[in-house]
Amino acid sequence: MTTLLEVTDLALGFSGEGQDRLVVDGVSLRLDAGECLALVGESGSGKSVTALAVMRLLSPQARIRSGVIRLKGEDLLALPEHRMESVRGRRIGMVFQDPMSALNPVMTIGHQLLEAIRGDGHTPLSAKTKALSLLDQVGLPDPSKQFLAYPHQLSGGMRQRVLIAQALAGDPDLLIADEPTTALDVTIQAQILELIRSLQAKQGTAVILITHDLGVVAELCDEIAVMYAGQIVEKGPVDLIFNAPQHPYTVGLLGSLPRLEHRQERLAAIEGQVPDMTKLQTGCRFADRCPFVLAQCRTQPIALQPVSDRQASRCLRIPLERLVA
Repeated sequence: MTTLLEVTDLALGFSGEGQDRLVVDGVSLRLDAGECLALVGESGSGKSVTALAVMRLLSPQARIRSGVIRLKGEDLLALPEHRMESVRGRRIGMVFQDPMSALNPVMTIGHQLLEAIRGDGHTPLSAKTKALSLLDQVGLPDPSKQFLAYPHQLSGGMRQRVLIAQALAGDPDLLIADEPTTALDVTIQAQILELIRSLQAKQGTAVILITHDLGVVAELCDEIAVMYAGQIVEKGPVDLIFNAPQHPYTVGLLGSLPRLEHRQERLAAIEGQVPDMTKLQTGCRFADRCPFVLAQCRTQPIALQPVSDRQASRCLRIPLERLVA
């Protein structure tokens, strides 16, 4: 497989109001062309910030402290802004979490799509033709009608399809989808997932899917990276992570999934909250919530270590089989 994206030892923080928060700490990822990678974890784990760092869309308060982000070998962090503008949309497309706030409410759908297309050497006629084709490609009924509509005239699922069309306008190699199905009912969610799957199959588009929904991950993704408090605590192929998780946090996430055979039982929960990122201590960041914690978990740094040649975990308890059987 051809390596498309490499993120190596990424660390970034936010400063303001006398505080300095390290929100992403030593994150490394690798994504091949045509592959789907899931970033999962609770809110505040650093998933969306990592994706925004890849796009170089961080707020002015954010500062990248270390790391390298390469797209097909090119260091994105070293590019001047005018060159990075040609990467966004053309080489990397992003579907943002809330389609209502991501779309301009006073512009028609067609106008917003044309803005994404025109800078790519199109004439007005060819740009409109491509916009209509994109609306048709993402499954919107009557593209000519939707082209003239405003965002408030479309349903949530239709707006999400417009965002996907907008992200695909530049024929990107990589599509980043940040919680693309969170606000949708299960029927529309299934349609959006099928759309992403078909785009991946037909165009070879690589996908980074940011989600809380492990059911979606099982259905769509090849690889998974579990994030907690700014770090990747476990990563590997979806089948290995689901069948043999090697970090207690991953075990907790999987244990919270509803199952038909246990439908009379209460769902398992992970007690506690993600730690305050301004007060992180040496040791495992999951220690205060971990049912398998050891004394040394709180005092020594714990690196992401290989479980096998395909799976890695940030835990002193590897292997975990005897604890979770």
